[in-house]
Amino acid sequence: MNMKHSYHLLLVTLLLLLPLSVKADDNLGAHSFVVWANGGISNYIGSTPGAKIGIGGGGAIGLGYEWRGTAFLLQTGLAGKYAQTGLRIDDATYTLYNQLDPQAVDGQFDYQYIQSNRRDQYTTIAMQIPLMVGAHINRFYFLVGPKLNLNVINSYKAEATYSAVGIYKEFFDPFAAMPNHGFFTDYNLSTSDRTSMKVNVAGSVELGAEIPLTSTAKKNGGENYFRIAFFADMNILDDRIKSDQPMLEYPQQYTSNADMTSGLKMVDYLSSNAATSPVRNLFAGVKLTFVLTSGVKYGCVMCESGYPTRRDRRRGSRLLFY
Repeated sequence: MNMKHSYHLLLVTLLLLLPLSVKADDNLGAHSFVVWANGGISNYIGSTPGAKIGIGGGGAIGLGYEWRGTAFLLQTGLAGKYAQTGLRIDDATYTLYNQLDPQAVDGQFDYQYIQSNRRDQYTTIAMQIPLMVGAHINRFYFLVGPKLNLNVINSYKAEATYSAVGIYKEFFDPFAAMPNHGFFTDYNLSTSDRTSMKVNVAGSVELGAEIPLTSTAKKNGGENYFRIAFFADMNILDDRIKSDQPMLEYPQQYTSNADMTSGLKMVDYLSSNAATSPVRNLFAGVKLTFVLTSGVKYGCVMCESGYPTRRDRRRGSRLLFY
């Protein structure tokens, strides 16, 4: 079974478990308003040839609705997420072979760009729509499910230092720091731009403890809770933006006495041909949640024979809830 089929099986399983769990738990339920804030590391997971993954960070705040049964939990809502994630790009060289130099003995040499200290920083602002199911047992709880990530802003900033040298076969050492030949040193280049907006789906898990904020249950309802938990969101879809662009665009021909820095432009790693393997974002850390119950709990509104009582009919729209 491939990964795509595994994700489909997980989704179908959750959808099948949802009505079964609600039916098994329909003797008691409460509607709750939830507010949460979470933060932690934001990191890329996957193979990144020519780059090392740096650890970033981020945070999110959200609000939503939760249905709470005697053991079952169902939660959805809307959250805003901000995260930064970085990559450290390996040092590299880019060479123009057999270039013409009128001042050279035989008129030919190799012109070489040298890249060092490159960092690609990604910033994401996204809206998240979770659909989580789980359970609460003895002051502990867990939630699992998908989160739809709607990326509002995806941007990157690439920074690096470049030098250029001339390699002449009649000389042992390369020629450097000669502006009249276009050989320069320590040129700091910075490129920033938006990347393509993407929709992604994350698989999410949340595990923690809940602390009652009221000592006893309300007269017609349940307690309010404060939760602290560990969470992890892992993107299911690939975060790369596949293209044939190289990470560095540079002049393809040497021109004597020219400014050879003017044509330099960096392309971010995930949008270049250097990213040859799938890369996915992992967002994990600590989550704090306030659960505020509505103060109303509904018992089973359908009797054994399947017909509502007169009192149930007077409740009107409440027949929709369990």
